[in-house]
Amino acid sequence: MSGKTITIRDPETDLIRQIKLLTGKGTASQAFIAAAHRAISLDDQVTDLREELRKERERVQVLQRVLADAHSAAVQLAEIAGQGDMFDPANVLRPGYRR
Repeated sequence: MSGKTITIRDPETDLIRQIKLLTGKGTASQAFIAAAHRAISLDDQVTDLREELRKERERVQVLQRVLADAHSAAVQLAEIAGQGDMFDPANVLRPGYRR
C-alpha cells in the first residue's frame, strides 16, 4: 500500500454495514478498499464472461445453420426417395422389401 489517505464524506450507515458484511472487514476503510479490489476483479470476470457468451452465441448460430442444412438435405432425400415406384420389386425403399 502507498499510505495515501482517502476521505469519504458522510457514507450511508447501511452502506457501510453492507460493505463490511460483504467483505468481512472490520472497519469501513478496510471494507471500502476490499470492495474496490473486488470490483476490479469482478469487472475482469464480466469482461471474460461477455467474451465467452459472444463465442457461444456464434457457436449456436453455426449449429443452427448446420441443422437447417441437415433438414434441407433430409427433405431433398425424402423427395428423391419418393419419386420411385413404391411397388416396383426392385425399389429397396418399398414397404416390405427384403433381400
